[in-house]
Amino acid sequence: MRVRQPATVVPYTVAALVSFIVLGPALGRGVVLAYDLAWSPDPRFTPFALGSDGSVPRAVPSDAVAIALGHVLGAGLAQGVVLFATLVLAGVGAARLAALIAPDLALGARLVAVVAAIWNPFVLERLVIGHWTVLLAYAAVPHLLVSCAAVRRDLRPAWSPAVGVAACGVGGANALVIAALAVLVVLAVPRTRWKALAYAAGATVAVSLVWALPALVSGVSSAPAGVGAFAATADTPLGVLASVATGGGLWNPATHPAERSSVLVAAGALLLAVASVTVAVRAARAAGLLALAAPAVVGLVLAFLSAVDPFGLWSAVVLHLPGAGILRDAHKLIAPWVAFSAAGMGVLARDVQVRGAGPVLAVVLAALPCALLPSLAWGVGGRVSAVEVPTDLRSTTAALSEAGEGAVGLLPWSQYRRYDWNERRVSLTLVPRMVDHPVLFDDSLPLQDLSVPGENPAARRVTERIDQGVDPVQALAAEGVRWVVIEKRSGLSAEGDLAALPTGATVVRDGPSVTVVELSAGQSPASGLSRIGLLGWLVTCLTWLTAAACLARDSYQRRGDRLVRSRS
Repeated sequence: MRVRQPATVVPYTVAALVSFIVLGPALGRGVVLAYDLAWSPDPRFTPFALGSDGSVPRAVPSDAVAIALGHVLGAGLAQGVVLFATLVLAGVGAARLAALIAPDLALGARLVAVVAAIWNPFVLERLVIGHWTVLLAYAAVPHLLVSCAAVRRDLRPAWSPAVGVAACGVGGANALVIAALAVLVVLAVPRTRWKALAYAAGATVAVSLVWALPALVSGVSSAPAGVGAFAATADTPLGVLASVATGGGLWNPATHPAERSSVLVAAGALLLAVASVTVAVRAARAAGLLALAAPAVVGLVLAFLSAVDPFGLWSAVVLHLPGAGILRDAHKLIAPWVAFSAAGMGVLARDVQVRGAGPVLAVVLAALPCALLPSLAWGVGGRVSAVEVPTDLRSTTAALSEAGEGAVGLLPWSQYRRYDWNERRVSLTLVPRMVDHPVLFDDSLPLQDLSVPGENPAARRVTERIDQGVDPVQALAAEGVRWVVIEKRSGLSAEGDLAALPTGATVVRDGPSVTVVELSAGQSPASGLSRIGLLGWLVTCLTWLTAAACLARDSYQRRGDRLVRSRS
């Protein structure tokens, strides 16, 4: 029997413990609803999840993968497993990366890297805003860097990093751009590994087709207002560069931790980040792996450029370069920087050890990220916690899903909610993810100072009618929807006067949380995926199957080699 060594098990154990402290109530019964983290309690492959509802496929294929996992584990457990495993993967990955660039690293130093990778502003701000796919890619970055290093040393097949990139494709555009940044840059410099680079680039393109093809065919383009709105911003008194260098600086101020407004805390975080990256670069150079630092530097520079936008160049790229709209939220590109910095914390723990005080210093360094960011504990102070979705909302959406074909219009006319049963936390509406029909909703993004226009032409027409004083139900009826779903406990004013329904309209469901109105003029939209959508899904799924087959074959060959060596 093969027994795993304690040095291998301990990082997983510590990562699991720290992840539990961070998530806390998020692992409770129900589902977490936080800003963009809108997880349906009833796994259902809706048109929104499959990208066949006519809207921009932003949640493709991540929602479909989450739904598939929900069918196996149940929605709440599936979400908890994904969040928990993501943070554990990030911590263990940082320990692997630290041990790679500093082979003499002791266990205690590796554990410092584990804590630093999980407990930082990047994780906090992305948790609060619900970007679990960004966190998934962040967690994969150190593992991808280790895989690239093995390829550069001719220890692994050239296709190895491509498998990791394909896996990150599960998270959609945001996850894929992070993975591509980490892998393609490392393989390109300083001596290009052309074969591996070709594999990785091919995997990037193939797994992106599921969302890229429909988006390109629809002619989607970024709104000019969105470029500045989604640029990195300062969440410390030290400015944008210091904020992103310490892992913060997300564009949404509502996610910013209060303690980072302190100059002392910000200065301490900056000093720690600079020291960690410096020693990590020095160690990587000594190990002949300086290329691993390149994605971190490139990502940091791009995030900073999004904020300063010199001569309007960043805006021009995002607005006019085909496909560059995925760079609009450039803050996500600092994921390699944060991962590399976390690994550097482990190297720093080794470098500052003093005879007889090594374990003490390791504990102090491990505690520093927690001391500088105490609000991350226990679901960011309860801001990220699981809740039960009202039964009448679930039963109504289930019944509507089983009804005949027809489009659904959603009111109040906003995609964000403050459900009273979710403690009035901001979250996306659940209805498009719960109803097995195309759902027409307002896809614009309201921010503090402006509203970024949506990309759905039908939704824009409804918005124009409502702005002109047309009743919201009438405005939706003009788009040919069959049903209008009105959420009552959304934390917003329930738009739509039910006393003045269109002729022939009837209330077919009226519960504490939701009302459903059927319109006689409803039309049956074209159902199912378009040919271009089917092609995208086919190519992406074939890429995943190919990656899985490569992994299985490689694992089988390695087991066979070990067996031959043991017998000899």
